[in-house]
Amino acid sequence: MKQKWLRDESEQWVNEGIIRPEQRDAIMSRYKGRDRLSLIFFLSALLIGLSCLSFVAANWQVIPELIRMLIIILFMVGFYILGHVFEQRANPYYGMISYVVALSIFGAGIFLVGQMYHYTMNSVFAFIVWGIVAYLLYLSRPYFFIFLSGLAIVTVGAIYGLANMHAFDWWLFALFVIGYGSIVLIQNNRLISYFFAISYSIQLMGYTMDYLGSYYWFSVFGLLLYLFGLVVYKEQISIPFRRTPLVIMFGLLLIQTLIFEFSYRPEVHVVFYLILTVMLIIAIVMISRKNHLLKLSHLVIFLPIFLAGDLSQFLAYIVLYVFSVGMILDGYQSDHERRFHFGTGAFLLTTLTVYVQVAWGFLNQSLFFLLGGIILFFIGFLLERKRKTMTGQKRKGV
Repeated sequence: MKQKWLRDESEQWVNEGIIRPEQRDAIMSRYKGRDRLSLIFFLSALLIGLSCLSFVAANWQVIPELIRMLIIILFMVGFYILGHVFEQRANPYYGMISYVVALSIFGAGIFLVGQMYHYTMNSVFAFIVWGIVAYLLYLSRPYFFIFLSGLAIVTVGAIYGLANMHAFDWWLFALFVIGYGSIVLIQNNRLISYFFAISYSIQLMGYTMDYLGSYYWFSVFGLLLYLFGLVVYKEQISIPFRRTPLVIMFGLLLIQTLIFEFSYRPEVHVVFYLILTVMLIIAIVMISRKNHLLKLSHLVIFLPIFLAGDLSQFLAYIVLYVFSVGMILDGYQSDHERRFHFGTGAFLLTTLTVYVQVAWGFLNQSLFFLLGGIILFFIGFLLERKRKTMTGQKRKGV
């Protein structure tokens, strides 16, 4: 798909006189398609290996324990060697898949060996070992999907501990923050930073819901990630660390507007107020020093709206609109198209949520959908016109 896009676009560049035909040929030569035949052989080997593993799993109980250990080691080492061979033959993509399969077999082996010797899984120690091996494997073979596999292992381990033992393992979280966090800082890759921030959010959302017993504590952890994004000067890390908690908190606030409708009020510990207040003050000072005053509107999404009592739902609507409009204005002022698009989407979702909750009860359903469609079309038309104006100014270099 990417190669087809590049071929079509480069042909248009030649027609517009941006590049010469020989330059187009040089560009296309750098993006040759993968060898389909080697992919077929690799997939066939992978399927054969999986079929052998399935057969072994189905007959696991009747196989002697020593043979079981040999099978696990054989498959694990075999796929690792296969990955090395692919690397030597300039097929890093297939090599990466082989390493991921070897890592998966290692993890499965931990649990199968534990089952053989009747080891009870009353801790996440297996996930700690598995996560360390994934971390070390990434250090020796720095492929993105190996890093992603390590994040998945640590995240699943944290959720497993909360779901089965109602305990959050801080050693596993330390491995995540120190080990995988150091990779994020070193690599300075936006996609890696996004996945790290998402994993962080999933783990601490589970911690707040299961261990602390209240969702509102996530606003503290989300704001902590946002503050770290303000401190980090590397844009490839700073943007994901700031944007991820904003998106999650926006979604949580939309859900809270439904909760507030039923007069739900959680009990709040005084420590929560103190921590959140201090962190908000720090965020305000940091944003003000950078002269990004429009970004102050981002912080309203972290406010504890539920404290307003019966006015919580109405106040939530105001906060959602302030956040959305602030994001639109920030994107427009900084000439940041993606930020503008995010603000536009947030504004439309807010309008739709408010409209559904306010108008559904007293409007005829056909009139409800008709009026809603007209309102959203009008809003979308205005925002799209503003977006085109911004994009046009950007192309002209204004």
